[in-house]
Amino acid sequence: MTEGQAQILLDDAEKLINVLERIADALESISSSLERLEPLSECVDYVPPNQYQVLGYHFLRIGGSVDTGNY
Repeated sequence: MTEGQAQILLDDAEKLINVLERIADALESISSSLERLEPLSECVDYVPPNQYQVLGYHFLRIGGSVDTGNY
């Protein structure tokens, strides 16, 4: 192997390392985002189908009130 070929291999390895580090960063970001969304799963309920439906449905349960400013 020549010195030039070795340098090309080193450059390619560095590029690969950089790509893998970016992938790892993206996966960590996704993981932290999912951790913040976890409490939302407690607000999702399921209504099973009745005798006239084939499928049930999920809905987001939200408590509290909303001020629309309409008096």
